[in-house]
Amino acid sequence: MELIFPSIHRLVEQSFKLAECPRWDWRTESWLWVDIPSGTLYRYRNNHIEQQSWSEPLGCVAMQGDTGFILAFKSGIYFLETFNAERQCIAPLQSSAPRMRFNDGRATPGSRFMAGTRNGEKQGDKGQFYLLHHDATMEPLPFFAWTCNGLAFSPCGTNVYWADTSESKIYKANYHVQNGIMGESALFADLSEHRGRPDGAAVDNKGGYWVAMYAGSQILRLSPQGRVTHQIAIPATNPTMIAFGGEHYDEMLVTTAADQYADGQVLKLTELGWQGISEPLVDVNDF
Repeated sequence: MELIFPSIHRLVEQSFKLAECPRWDWRTESWLWVDIPSGTLYRYRNNHIEQQSWSEPLGCVAMQGDTGFILAFKSGIYFLETFNAERQCIAPLQSSAPRMRFNDGRATPGSRFMAGTRNGEKQGDKGQFYLLHHDATMEPLPFFAWTCNGLAFSPCGTNVYWADTSESKIYKANYHVQNGIMGESALFADLSEHRGRPDGAAVDNKGGYWVAMYAGSQILRLSPQGRVTHQIAIPATNPTMIAFGGEHYDEMLVTTAADQYADGQVLKLTELGWQGISEPLVDVNDF
């Protein structure tokens, strides 16, 4: 395993309880992220930070069309026409578990939206991934975990990765871009021998899978064959997710969660020596 020593600094001085889901919005050349417990969406561009909050936990964000966004809350999936617009419900989350909420999610190749849930109570139903199709129907997928995480797609779009955080395992399945059909999951990597647990992830332009190791103060890169090849030490106990971005996709944003010693942060990494890929747009209508 090779160590990487990038330049690391805080993107903003603001602190967070559970910062998550960083995204590079190439439409406006801005960084996005959420703070889950406060239900807040953030946007940072031109050294200015904007935010909008709602009264329920917000798990993740994706980009929709020219100006819009898809948001996955505790209660379901919503649409924003612009950053400051009122939200519109697309698909409610059908669950009787009191601590079930949407967690990790992103746009898919082929312009759908995929997101997984988390059951913080760890009793009853496990969390599950769902696929939101173009016609706003939501399909439950046979991918289950108490905390569904680590969602990412290969550069060619034909493979999907997801993580079972509590088991420290990452899975891989085939994905059909045109119709959104998922294949059967197979074990991609078991990270139980590494510090921390797999949380949010991204892929680079060589097909490598980068995953934030919650409670492990590190980010790991896995080869397309599932072997750990590189490691970045993070100056925070709980990195939650990463995103490539910037003009050349050679920067990385890392969100972190608070621990007993420090609040959550949003960190920017440069001089990585790696490049990511652009995030697709979601195309959902008829809701």
